[in-house]
Amino acid sequence: MKMSNNSSFQKLTNQHKPSPMAGMPISPSSSSLAVKPVILRYMYEGGQIGQGRLCNLRLSTPPDSNDGNTVISAKQIVQTLSEDGVDFDTFYASAYESDESTGGWMPLESAPRYNNPFGKKCDTNDNDEIVFNIPPPEEDKVSRRIDIKLFRRPKVPPQELREATVDYIDDMDKLTIDQEIVEHSSDALMAISKSVPGGKLEIDGYFGIGILQPKTEQNVGTLWRSAFQLGASVLYTIGGRYKTSSSDTLNVPARIPMIELDDWSSFAEWAAPKGAVWVAIEMGGIPLKEFKHPRNAIYILGSEDHGVPKSILRNCKEVVSLESEQYGSYNVAVAGSLVMYDRMMKQKQEEQKRKDDK
Repeated sequence: MKMSNNSSFQKLTNQHKPSPMAGMPISPSSSSLAVKPVILRYMYEGGQIGQGRLCNLRLSTPPDSNDGNTVISAKQIVQTLSEDGVDFDTFYASAYESDESTGGWMPLESAPRYNNPFGKKCDTNDNDEIVFNIPPPEEDKVSRRIDIKLFRRPKVPPQELREATVDYIDDMDKLTIDQEIVEHSSDALMAISKSVPGGKLEIDGYFGIGILQPKTEQNVGTLWRSAFQLGASVLYTIGGRYKTSSSDTLNVPARIPMIELDDWSSFAEWAAPKGAVWVAIEMGGIPLKEFKHPRNAIYILGSEDHGVPKSILRNCKEVVSLESEQYGSYNVAVAGSLVMYDRMMKQKQEEQKRKDDK
């Protein structure tokens, strides 16, 4: 029996009372005011309206319309927010509109909104104002709240840019003013960022070409120019040096790098890019017309008199040969150009095939 009494006592004492901190807080009352105020809920651009700041827009006079509605002007809203600390020389206000649309932020002043049209005394043209019809307090189903979002004012473009915009200049080269000084809102910046291509990027690969012990500067210069024209990323000379030719009208040295190495070991140990397949161009290999080019490759060319040494051929994963009708050995610049041209054409054919398959 004692156990039973203790158990009953425990059940009574373990019943927790509701915490005074639970539930919604007590809302502030405005019963002392003659007219129930309208609540302005506002936030700055980038914030959340549910966490916005609240202030009262006091109505000192009864409703002034026949249907009992109170008409509030944009000037009154700006005045109230100004008294609450909003700097309208830096920001402009937009109200949430849902009657004529599915919902969106409508500016309370006309474009371009560079300057505060209300001024310190909030003077503006009443004919241009947006107004709000506030229902009487008896209509409980209708909210007496206006949601406001504050946007940063854009900077005034320079006079030259404004004149160019007004005059509709056709020649855009005349617009030398840096348009980056025009400030965008965060919504505009987000739209601009979404217009930038993204997602998975196609990988076209890269390739370079190297010459072993080049004999003449003319061959190196010709191959360098072809490498630029046919899309190579880099040119190597291994065991030779090159002096820029005055006949180089394309200024190729400024467009594609050439790396000069003392010997093959220097290329293999530190100059060769990782992941690139070494492809030797030498007689006795796979015919060029049958060869499938690696995505990333370095093509190795030997000199006309010695070709590619066997020690280097053993280091290369692929060996490709060039067909001919008569003499089998090509000029080194011609051989390299033929290989690069073949790569470019086969790559274009693959791209066209992918488009056709789509």
